[in-house]
Amino acid sequence: MPQADREPAPPLLVGIQARTAIVHDWFQGFHGSERVVDAIRSGLFAPGNAPDIFTFHAARELLPPDLAKAVVHESRLAALPGVRQRGHAPGRWRMLVPAMPRYFHRLDLDDYGVVIASSHAFAVQVRPPAEAVFVCYCHTPIRWAWHPGDDPRGAALRPLLGWLRRLDRDASRRPDRYIANSRAVQERIRRLYGRDSVVVHPPVDVHELDPAAEKEPGHFLWVNRLVDYKRPVAVAQAFRHLPYRLTMVGIGPLEASVRASLPPNVTLRSWLPRDQLTALYARASGYLHVGEEDFGISMVEALAAGTPVIGFVRGGARDIVRDGIDGILIDRADPATIGAAVERVASRRWEPDALRARAESFSRERFLERLSAVIEPLLPR
Repeated sequence: MPQADREPAPPLLVGIQARTAIVHDWFQGFHGSERVVDAIRSGLFAPGNAPDIFTFHAARELLPPDLAKAVVHESRLAALPGVRQRGHAPGRWRMLVPAMPRYFHRLDLDDYGVVIASSHAFAVQVRPPAEAVFVCYCHTPIRWAWHPGDDPRGAALRPLLGWLRRLDRDASRRPDRYIANSRAVQERIRRLYGRDSVVVHPPVDVHELDPAAEKEPGHFLWVNRLVDYKRPVAVAQAFRHLPYRLTMVGIGPLEASVRASLPPNVTLRSWLPRDQLTALYARASGYLHVGEEDFGISMVEALAAGTPVIGFVRGGARDIVRDGIDGILIDRADPATIGAAVERVASRRWEPDALRARAESFSRERFLERLSAVIEPLLPR
């Protein structure tokens, strides 16, 4: 278990008094963006003033009970038989992308004085009353509209790209304030929308991870979806001629091709229960994350477990990993470059407490403190 002296400090609360709506694209599990919503819901509001959550679709059975109860409105289309997600079975609600902007446009938010959009797709499309405070926490401008090659949905939606981009730009004019989850996203917001933003990194539950556990020398870890831009094939092949072991954890459309060519020193596992995953983080002597991410919460989780990170020099890794201090940053994600970085990490002694200290700057408590500082000046007096 994590050390006793690492208990979280009480969060710094804004204590929002106004009736508030949080609008989130969808809840398909309890991942990074969903954890942002949960931290906002549970950490920024005055007692007795719980916010209402609006979304297109929620797999409630995969959410913490208090978060699931806070969801007051979903699309009726997404709940149709054969469309709705059941557990981890994905359902078909993602096929309803053309209907999503209209759903968010038509949400009735007239009774809310504060509206917070948690958006990586269409939540920013809402239209609060003119007098409401409207803040957008932007995980990224729609990746599969602006960077269709990075997401499997991009090719299928190519005929809609012009329409999606116009909608996204039009919506970007409405929030009173943009908050970006990383410097990389801040740059996209400036380039695509012409808007300034403040960076507030997502909350990470660093206290779930133990930097004091004994490491397994030469055992590396990769945790991600098996999609092309995460570079799973290149990561696996990087270990083919290395004297180290790699455990990969993930599912996705590339699973068959990754398994077909796994080197003997690489193991691929499906998604694991949280306790098993945190144990892997704690025992690993190095963590790899070489895709260009919006932020990259798993890199912070590795550091929280006292594990150095090999990251890609672009995207969110720039905010998390200081090259040569918290791990190694690489500028190419080919097997040779990845393999050389693995050897560099394996040849050094890393100080787990120093890596943990870096991770704590991305904790839930720091997230709430920074978000409070952005939102509080906007609130009515």
